[in-house]
Amino acid sequence: MFRTARQGRTSIRYAVAGVALASLATLAPSQATAVEPVDGGESAAETQALNNARGTNDHVLYWNNALMDLFRHKGGTPGPLSRGGAMMDLAIYDAVNSIRTIGKPYLIKDASAAGQYAALNTAIDYAAYTALKDAFPAYPVASLDAKLQTALAMPNNASSTQRERGRLLGIKTAQAIIADRANDGSADTTPYVVTTAPGHWQPAVGKPAGAPNWGKVKPFALTSGSQFRPGNIGGFSSAQELLKSPQYADQVNEIKRIGGKNSTARTAEQTQIAHYWANDLDGTYKPVGQQYDHTAVIFRKYRPFGTSYESAKLFAATSVALADAAIAIWDSKYLTDWDVWRPADAIQRANEVPNPGIVADPTWQPEEQDLAGNSFSPNFPTYVSGHSGVASAWAGIVRHYFGTDNLSWTGGTDDPLAQGVKRSFTSLSGAAKEKADSRKYIGVHFEWDNQAALTLGYKVSDQVAATLLG
Repeated sequence: MFRTARQGRTSIRYAVAGVALASLATLAPSQATAVEPVDGGESAAETQALNNARGTNDHVLYWNNALMDLFRHKGGTPGPLSRGGAMMDLAIYDAVNSIRTIGKPYLIKDASAAGQYAALNTAIDYAAYTALKDAFPAYPVASLDAKLQTALAMPNNASSTQRERGRLLGIKTAQAIIADRANDGSADTTPYVVTTAPGHWQPAVGKPAGAPNWGKVKPFALTSGSQFRPGNIGGFSSAQELLKSPQYADQVNEIKRIGGKNSTARTAEQTQIAHYWANDLDGTYKPVGQQYDHTAVIFRKYRPFGTSYESAKLFAATSVALADAAIAIWDSKYLTDWDVWRPADAIQRANEVPNPGIVADPTWQPEEQDLAGNSFSPNFPTYVSGHSGVASAWAGIVRHYFGTDNLSWTGGTDDPLAQGVKRSFTSLSGAAKEKADSRKYIGVHFEWDNQAALTLGYKVSDQVAATLLG
């Protein structure tokens, strides 16, 4: 047993021999259809359990799909959503890893569960249910109970004794995660202090700032939210120097040209891309939910015979990467010296700077809009882009898992302004870049918001892979 330092605390990890992430990465997608047997061969009990833990009966995939319903219900910023997702998937991971070693544990490894293969599905169900009930207390208990009952009714030839072992194991690993996240800073309600000077972001009238303290939340794998904090925008030493620069004018004028509601420079495909990746409206599965959705699509395509042992590892890594990216992004948005305004203010209030390269347009509105057609910008500072950062964190961790960036898939969206739209991709990084570009087309981010966030997200994914799965 050894201790791993985290900022402001010490957590206990258990050293075990495990299947490292690289072991799956060495296989081509068409080859890597099952985890390596622990002892070089599978027992009859394990073979039977494997057949009850793959494909449509993969309970990890079931709960990650159910998670998106909780996202739709809660809405809001990505931090609380991804925190809940990480809690669920880590509870699942530690339960699965207790039954059969798939890597090093996150918090605990229950030795008494080793080899209890028939308990697997029930362990996953109760790990997920228990973690979600804590992470999303406002979600209707009856709805969550119904999801649990649906999961428990899926094909499972385990005995009542084996199911009870699984129930206790799942509750145990979830409770460990819940205890570890107690007092993690996620309940901090310190008010945001507005700065009214030009260039500083201000919340929309009558609406609170979106999660101003989330950058202080304890990460899951990073040492702190500021671990990979980007430097000053464009390398400028002060806001005043930046606002009067030609580079700033170029950034603002690009969004003025292609990101406006009435833009004639933006192509039809760019408009589709803008809304396909948005998912900003409450009631959708939100930007992080789209990454979960696409992860499941990719897993089903490249692991058609994959089991819960594989999916548990992938989704644990994905969830932690998304959660820590959200923390790091919000650190950059709120906890640096300058909370930067959105393109709408930069364009409408350009005469307040002033910069000779920008002509103010008080009537300009971003393409981002609600169902009534009212334009809006997300209610938090622009630097860095949340969509871009979670996209690259996702792309990086999925690349670590599969060992290649060159995966192709077709994925959908929840955004009501892109209903039925599906887009196809040939690489993970290409999808992340398109998601970043979409924020310019929809008129709510500058290019340097996207570039800094993409870099940040990839750094997060590397740290998560090394810390959690290395």
